[in-house]
Amino acid sequence: MPLAIGVFYYFLTPPEHPIPNVTTAGMSVPVTEGSYCWKGPRSAECVDKVFTDPIDMGKQYEPTGVAPNQKISVRFDQAPAQEMKIEQWVEEGYVREIDFKRSEVMAPIEKGVYVYYITAQWKEGGGHYAFSIEVK
Repeated sequence: MPLAIGVFYYFLTPPEHPIPNVTTAGMSVPVTEGSYCWKGPRSAECVDKVFTDPIDMGKQYEPTGVAPNQKISVRFDQAPAQEMKIEQWVEEGYVREIDFKRSEVMAPIEKGVYVYYITAQWKEGGGHYAFSIEVK
């Protein structure tokens, strides 16, 4: 009986999709998950989450306070195999793509609130994520 339940669970539950683990100075930074599609061995799902823009996504949690030029780690349990892009957004609508090396970004030097918007793509699917920081 336990084997039958395990097989049922494996084939009929939606597949797990990656969510980034964002940390800085030993603190966890809350991440908002946006829309995603993911396919597993026997099932697939697409979830559409409605946000007006990445700033709106970033406002789902209070910004995490950081020092100027502080290192921020962005890691997935399953490394993005095909593509990963990070953009920095500010309230005034300015957007710039961030140079993403060794799973790290550096906080800006200028004080303010910044939202980081992540787009990641794997062979199984892709997703959108956001987190916010406040440089103090």
